[in-house]
Amino acid sequence: MKTILLVDGMAFVYRAYFAVPPMKNIAGLHTNAVFGFNRMLQRMINQVIPDYIAVLFDTPKPTFRHELFPEYKAQRPPMPAELSEQIPWIKELIRALNIPCLEYPGYEADDVIGTLAVNGAEKDINVLIASADKDLCQLVNDKIAILSVTMKSMDVIDNAGVIDKFGVRPDQIIDYLTLVGDAADNVPGVKKVGCKTAKQLLNQLGSIENIYSNLDKLKPAVKKSFQEASENINAYRNLIKIDCDVPIKENVDNLIMREPDNNKFSEIIEYLGFRVPSRKKKVNIQPELF
Repeated sequence: MKTILLVDGMAFVYRAYFAVPPMKNIAGLHTNAVFGFNRMLQRMINQVIPDYIAVLFDTPKPTFRHELFPEYKAQRPPMPAELSEQIPWIKELIRALNIPCLEYPGYEADDVIGTLAVNGAEKDINVLIASADKDLCQLVNDKIAILSVTMKSMDVIDNAGVIDKFGVRPDQIIDYLTLVGDAADNVPGVKKVGCKTAKQLLNQLGSIENIYSNLDKLKPAVKKSFQEASENINAYRNLIKIDCDVPIKENVDNLIMREPDNNKFSEIIEYLGFRVPSRKKKVNIQPELF
């Protein structure tokens, strides 16, 4: 069965920037994020050997979530200048590898990933989503899994992995994150409801809707928190839920894994001061992934 690899671009850009010590090329350009990103991307490709691939990026344009909740991601500091100057080079490197580099103004990368993942699964293609974003765990099913990648490790999070990590099923992740909130996106959640309480409530009652139908069964303090959150709980849930109906132009055939433009790639990494990594042999890990 064929596999598509969908890479959450900005997640790995930031991970590389903070994981790799500061580096510069001879022209004074900061290069640590480009170096780390390329290393992780090459390792993903070498291990998975995908039939289809794309790297997805966010854009500066606000999305429906900002209109729904103006405080959405408002707490995030601006991108460091040393990282900002590396973004164009990261995208150039991706294009030199002949990998589609996609971004849709007005939509988050997560939503484009979700749309492509669902489309791929519907075509009986195994989907690996490379990201550290826990929101994406809501997409996990028998055809879709998360590829958790660091500079030194690579793990697959499938249905069982989500349950092991969060204590709830993938189809409960939206409700789980709605309850506990998401500090990374500035989603408040329900006061006094932490990971342990959210897990217990969802395991016992199944969903937020069922929790509200059984408020009298809750402890007084927790009941009060749910009552206070009742006006905003649906908005929080919509912030967490991934939109899998983005009007994208690409289909799976546009994302076929192609041979890199070796000349262009070599020129880029020579300018950046890197050595060309060798492409490893195919490692068949599909039976372990799905």
